[in-house]
Amino acid sequence: MNAISREQADNLLVYLDCEAMHLERVLAFLNEFRGALIRRDCIALEQMREEMEQEGQTCSVMDARRRRLVEEIAGVLGCRAEEVCLSRIVPRTDPLHRAALRQRQEHLKELTERLRQQHLSTELLVREYARMNRRLLETVTGQGEQGRVYDAHGRSDGITRSGLVSVKM
Repeated sequence: MNAISREQADNLLVYLDCEAMHLERVLAFLNEFRGALIRRDCIALEQMREEMEQEGQTCSVMDARRRRLVEEIAGVLGCRAEEVCLSRIVPRTDPLHRAALRQRQEHLKELTERLRQQHLSTELLVREYARMNRRLLETVTGQGEQGRVYDAHGRSDGITRSGLVSVKM
């Protein structure tokens, strides 16, 4: 049974730390994105779009790095690259690296679960904004379902029978 060298284990630990930092940046980004969306901060949203482009380049570099590491470790483990995972790597490392790899593995699991939850929250917020915008447009133009109109205090003022503006030309 081939063991993972110390150098390979160290490289893997460095990569896992970089991956954790990336996930933490994405989590912070999603929080900031939802806040900017709620505040309707167009300037912040535009800056965030630019940040996303830069983060995409970082992801490409990280993916290439991960592929190289996986292929290298697959050669040592004697399996295909698709079969390489931390659970398979950990037993093949020395005890010092084993504990560090397990710690990183647990941390990444926590981060990915938080990311899944925040992604869902962000998706629900964006869907709700789309629904509200669609309803507002239907109310203003009188198209689609009849829109409900509210007064300045948020109380229902009845249902519109026609649009608030004419869209006929």
